[in-house]
Amino acid sequence: MNKPARILYLSDTGARMGGATVSLAALVQRLDRSEFEPYALLGSDGDFASVLRGMRVDITVAELKPIVRSYNPFILLRCLLRLIRGCRSVMKICREKDIDIIHANDNTVVFFAVIPAMLLKKKCVWHVRSPVSRLGRIGTFLIKHCDVLISCSESAAKPFRDHLPRYAEKVFVAYDGVDVPKLIERSARPSVREEYNVPPDTPLVGVVGRIARSKGQDVFLRAAVVVSELHPKVRYVITGGPVAGSREGLAADTAFEEEIKQLAHKVGVAEKVIFTGYRHDNPAAIKDLNVVVVPSRLEPLGLVALEAMALGVPVVVSGIGGLREIVDNEVNGLIVPVDAAGALGMAICRLLKDRSLAKRLADEGRRTVESRFTADAHASAVADVYRVMTETNE
Repeated sequence: MNKPARILYLSDTGARMGGATVSLAALVQRLDRSEFEPYALLGSDGDFASVLRGMRVDITVAELKPIVRSYNPFILLRCLLRLIRGCRSVMKICREKDIDIIHANDNTVVFFAVIPAMLLKKKCVWHVRSPVSRLGRIGTFLIKHCDVLISCSESAAKPFRDHLPRYAEKVFVAYDGVDVPKLIERSARPSVREEYNVPPDTPLVGVVGRIARSKGQDVFLRAAVVVSELHPKVRYVITGGPVAGSREGLAADTAFEEEIKQLAHKVGVAEKVIFTGYRHDNPAAIKDLNVVVVPSRLEPLGLVALEAMALGVPVVVSGIGGLREIVDNEVNGLIVPVDAAGALGMAICRLLKDRSLAKRLADEGRRTVESRFTADAHASAVADVYRVMTETNE
């Protein structure tokens, strides 16, 4: 009997969980351990690391700080030192554990997968979970030397297929998915309504997930001004916090969090807005909402939208990236233009006023997730890619 293929997952964070880490946890949970043996190298310890340990995954915590573009020689030197340290950590584990496949769980750690894979002659997976706006020579080098690129959506895969068609055969799409029964079970507990004493007849509209400029919480607050004019009883929820893995990203997200709190006061809705901070009960928080809003400026897929749809909560999303592959406007949700606070506000008002429309969209949203976007389907697609990769080794 052949030994299981040993897979080393790389993540720049093992702390707070966002879309990329939630998806990876769901994947690892579904791996057939007789066929695949998971290991993980994480940039920090915390919630995500604990989840993986609970699945009996061998965890190593070491520095995996993202490599950034810069013309500043000091930043370039710092990135070079990061790259050397990170690659050494990966290579050490590959040798000790006899790793077969190195799987970079996002763009931020792909350097730490590709270079050790080249040096050690290992297989390499680049999992694209963030939009790539430009590829250039560096992007070309990375995709040339990785064996497979798994994209979370057609939108995220498109730049690679368009600009590097000679490598198109390396690009696979495996939509992220949700574990619907587990999500429903986790949503049953009390959450935001009870914690903040919000009466059952008071509508709650919210944004759930990482706080970052790309997620558009500022657009949501400006839309809240429009909604408040027509629905003065509505309260607004912003659930989540900064979760970036790098020091620079975390600093930028933290500054944006303070900016939107000030914006709430500036536009006159502060008394109606609940900032819950980072939470461990997002499914329960989503279930408490009458409408879930995903006002992103960049979104490779939109896991929160899928979770809301799975829980039967109507969604309003930006017409950007992978969200357009999840939501069919007026069929299983509403789509509005990016950065259009007025249109977003009016779409929310529609769902609050027309509850039959809200129910129809929510029901169809649940059917969409159950038929196309399950965690089992995602894991099966990724496992198929691993099988092809290991077969080429034999």
